[in-house]
Amino acid sequence: MKSQYKLMPCITILLIFILFAGCAVKTKMLAPPPQSPVLKYVMPEGQSFTYKTSSGYYQTISMMGVPLKTTVLKDMIVTFYQIAFAEDAYQVMMMINDVSMKITAPGTNITPDLSKLPGKTFEMTVTNSGEEIGLMGAEELTYSFGNEGERSMESEFEHFFPDLPEQPLLIGDTWTITDTIDASESGMKTIIMIRSENTLAGYELIKGHECAKITTEYTSTVTSSGTQEGANFDTTVEMEGTETLYFDYKLGVLVLQTSTGSGDGTVKISGQKEMTLSMSQTVTNKLELVE
Repeated sequence: MKSQYKLMPCITILLIFILFAGCAVKTKMLAPPPQSPVLKYVMPEGQSFTYKTSSGYYQTISMMGVPLKTTVLKDMIVTFYQIAFAEDAYQVMMMINDVSMKITAPGTNITPDLSKLPGKTFEMTVTNSGEEIGLMGAEELTYSFGNEGERSMESEFEHFFPDLPEQPLLIGDTWTITDTIDASESGMKTIIMIRSENTLAGYELIKGHECAKITTEYTSTVTSSGTQEGANFDTTVEMEGTETLYFDYKLGVLVLQTSTGSGDGTVKISGQKEMTLSMSQTVTNKLELVE
């Protein structure tokens, strides 16, 4: 199942991972429906949907025994609505309502300028099972990253909707998904290989919605290579984590998705200086329907 570990803006070599989140909410167990439903997104004409994403990225790199800590916190609110539907796919208009990003890193002064993003619109095509098959207007998603040049949020929206299983499932049914994502940007070649083990855990009432609950355990390998400021970087990180998704199976609406993951890796630097640094990372993300 595609999830937020695919939402991966490559900020710098130290910020190459996707952002995840986890937060406790009140739920109530429900009896399963008489007939196992097939989970599908439903986006009625004339109805808009608003979501808030909250992401956190925490990294520590050890350099000569000194821990160097980097933190990235990002919040975004987006609204979308259907403008066309054909062959089980929706054409939707997306709008960024608000977005903020805070970066804390030693020895750097990175201040993203996101001021031109609120109010920007673009179109996407997404199937009723959550596969994104096209994005138009990606030029609207660029922003200034200070001295690092321009960055884009395109990759985040290319993997915005979690994929849903295409067959009816009983409680306890499991399925495995593997995926490879190219998240390269700004001279850094970044490849993410993901394997997820998914389970229909049950049905719960959350925020007034009768939801199917899907739990996921995933592992991922991220490799990145390229040149930054005259030095060659080769990075490998092994991650593992968990995810929980709540989907209103009656209305066809994603209500909540949370995930958290952590891992360790190395950064090999070559050029004028040669060194290998160890790193640890934790990523969190929350995607929540706003009503």
